Amino acid sequence: MAIEPAVRSVAGQNSSAVDLVTAEIRRAILTGALPAGEQFSIRELAGQLGVSHIPIREALRRLESQGLILLKQARSAEVASLTTPDMEAIYALRLRIEPQLAAAAVPLHTDADIARLSELLEASRGFDPESAWGAHHDFHAALIAPAATEWDERILETLWTAAERYTHLVFDPTRITDEERTRRYDRHAALLNAVITRDPEGMEAALVHHLTTNEDAVRTEIAALEARKAGR
Repeated sequence: MAIEPAVRSVAGQNSSAVDLVTAEIRRAILTGALPAGEQFSIRELAGQLGVSHIPIREALRRLESQGLILLKQARSAEVASLTTPDMEAIYALRLRIEPQLAAAAVPLHTDADIARLSELLEASRGFDPESAWGAHHDFHAALIAPAATEWDERILETLWTAAERYTHLVFDPTRITDEERTRRYDRHAALLNAVITRDPEGMEAALVHHLTTNEDAVRTEIAALEARKAGR
């Protein structure tokens, strides 16, 4: 099966080939260009990306560790399926770690941190999908940064990447409405306000509400997808 619309060539760019390939395949998965269950060959992918098989294999191993890819055989891979149990496990872990860290970080944020959070919040409602989702990711990372250890950041990075596939089901970056963009902005503005007002308890409550609301919306969307498949 041709994958030409899914990924873009990374040949000629200056960063590490493995890093570039990893980022491009991840982008294709998170945006749905490579949908759940899609199978592809390493040769096909290497040709489209314009690199050798070696960085492709290393990139796929990285993405497998993040739960995005299933390596099937030496020469093929599959985009991991989206399931309710998997999604619930991701959100359960986020809820155990993220709200408490964000609350602990509240009194540690500097004025420069708050300015950065404000910039990221504004950027997260931009019209370019990749820039908006990048700002959204960086906003969540910045919320916990002052209190996070290196291991906290590593674990949450994996969970954020895994969760993003599911949130894209509900908040399709290519079709988001102005109304939904405003709702998303307001939910994240409440998190920023907790930092500004130095309210750790408010931060924890707002982030728990934010994550559980997203989880419920994703659960509903997965059920609808499964119903549509069953009706075929």
